[in-house]
Amino acid sequence: MTTLEILGVVAVCLLFLLTVAAWALVVIHQRRIASSVGGLVVALKRNDQRWANGVGRYSGDEFVWYRTLTLSPAAAMRLPRSELSVVSSRAWDPARDMALRPNLSIVECAFRGETISLGFPDTGLTGFLSWLEASAPRF
Repeated sequence: MTTLEILGVVAVCLLFLLTVAAWALVVIHQRRIASSVGGLVVALKRNDQRWANGVGRYSGDEFVWYRTLTLSPAAAMRLPRSELSVVSSRAWDPARDMALRPNLSIVECAFRGETISLGFPDTGLTGFLSWLEASAPRF
């Protein structure tokens, strides 16, 4: 083997190790957020964009959503309870929601003039609706 071939093999091995390390960081990040109080797996779609998987958790009067496939520790969206209202809810539809896993409940919400769709497991939907209704009365 020539030196150039050896360097090529080493470069491929390093690239593979970096990919595995990045994947491990994403998984650790998701597990850390999901294990925090109120963390649950939630899919999110803004207006007519694609579905994105993530983890949501309740932080006081905000529903904070973190994208799964990112290295950023920052929240991708913060949904204050006072600015969020449920427009409709429906069951998972294979024709419309092929990107999601089956048996999710989809909630469409109005938020700052746009439509936000959230995909919850059944137990998560009940908790979200209870949290949303538990806000103080607005006068």
